[in-house]
Amino acid sequence: MSFRDLFAIDRRERAALLIAFLYFFGLLTSYYMLRSVREAMGVRYGPENYSWLYTTIFACMLLAQPVYGALVSRFARRIFVPVIYGFFLLFIVGFYFAWQSPDRRDLMAPVFYVWLSIANLFTVSVFWSYMTDVFSGDQAKRMFGFIAAGGSAGGLFGAVLTMLFADNIDIDGIFAISFLFMLMATICAAVLGRFAAAASQRSDAAEMDALVGGTSWAAFRLVLGKVPLRWLALFMILSGVGGGILYAQQGFAVREMFSSDAERAAYFAQIDLYTNLMALLLEIFLARWLFMNIGTARVLTLMPLMLMAGFGILMMGPAVAMIAVFQVLSRGIRFAFGETALASCYTSLNREIRYKGKGFIDTFVYRLSDVISQWTVRLLTLAGVSGNGLYLVGACVAACTAVVGFLVGRQHERRNAAEKIASPQAA
Repeated sequence: MSFRDLFAIDRRERAALLIAFLYFFGLLTSYYMLRSVREAMGVRYGPENYSWLYTTIFACMLLAQPVYGALVSRFARRIFVPVIYGFFLLFIVGFYFAWQSPDRRDLMAPVFYVWLSIANLFTVSVFWSYMTDVFSGDQAKRMFGFIAAGGSAGGLFGAVLTMLFADNIDIDGIFAISFLFMLMATICAAVLGRFAAAASQRSDAAEMDALVGGTSWAAFRLVLGKVPLRWLALFMILSGVGGGILYAQQGFAVREMFSSDAERAAYFAQIDLYTNLMALLLEIFLARWLFMNIGTARVLTLMPLMLMAGFGILMMGPAVAMIAVFQVLSRGIRFAFGETALASCYTSLNREIRYKGKGFIDTFVYRLSDVISQWTVRLLTLAGVSGNGLYLVGACVAACTAVVGFLVGRQHERRNAAEKIASPQAA
C-alpha cells in the first residue's frame, strides 16, 4: 500500500501536510524535552500540594487569557501565530540564563512548572486552531491523523533526547536544545500558510487570513452562548478531572518509589517515550480507519472508556508499574484519537470559535479541570477517602465523560453532514 493510498493525499496537499507534520514535530520535541523536568519538580514540590500549584496556574491563566484574546482580535493569523511562539522562545532563553545560578533554582522550579503548564496549552491550542483554519473537514479526516503523528514522533524524540542527555548535560543544556526545536516549529508556522492556501478545500479560504476581531473576553461569551462549545467545555472538564485523579495518585507512588529528581525525571521520560511510541503507531496505522469507519462520536468515547477500565483494574491492586501502564494507554489513546477528534469538531464551526472559543476551552477550561480534580483529591483525602475510593470516583467520572464525548461527536457529525449538503462542492 502506497502513501497516497493509505492517506488519500492529493499532490497539492503534500507540501502543506509535510510542513504541518514538521511544525508539530518541532513543537512537541521542544515541549517533551522540558516536560520530564517539570514533572520531577512537581513531585519534589509534593503531590499533596498539587491543588495549590494548579490553583496558581489557573490564576495565571486568568491573566494570560485576555492577552491571548487581544492578540487574536487585533492581528492577522500570519502575525499572531509566530508571535505566540516568539513569546515561548523568549521564556526558554530566560530560563536558560536563570538556571545558570544554583541559588535561583529552588525559586525557579515552581515558576518553571507554572509557566510550562500554561505555555504548552496555548502553543498546542494555537497549532490545532491553525490546522482547523487551513484544512477543511474532509481534509481533517484524511490528514489530521498523520499530522498528529508528527506530534507523537516529536514527543518520542524529545523523551529520547532527555533520557540521553539528562546525565551528561545540565538542565540549561536541555533548555538550549529545546529552543532550537521551538525555533523550527515557529519557522514552519510562518511558512505554512502559503502552502496551505493552495491545498485548502474550504469555501471561505480567501478569508482565512482576515482579522478574527471582537474583544479579548469574547471567548468567554462564546463558550457560554454556544451550545456546541458548552458541551465541548463539559467534556474537557470531565476528562481533566478523571485524568487528574490518576495523575495525583501517580505523584504519590513515584515519590515513594524514587528518592532523587534524576530518577523521577527518568521515570517520567520513560512514560512519555512509550506513550508517544504507542500514539505514533496508532496514528499512522489506525487513526484514519477509525475516523472514516466508526465516526467522531465513537472515537471520543475510547479514551474515557479506557480510563474507566484502568481505574477498575487499579482497585484490584494499585502499584506504580500499573499506574504507569494505564498512563501510557490512556494518554496514548488521547494523543492518537482524542485530541484529533476534538480538533476536528471545530472544523464545522466559524473562525472566531476556532481561535477564541477553542483557545479558551483548551487553556482556561482545561486548567479549571485541573484545579477541580486536584481539590477533589485533596478534599476526599482529608475526608478519609483514599486508594480504591478515589479510583471509584475516577471510574464514575470517566463513565460520564464517555457519554458526553459521544454527544459532542454526534453534534459535530450532524453539523458536518449539513455543511456538505449546503456546500456547492458537495455536488
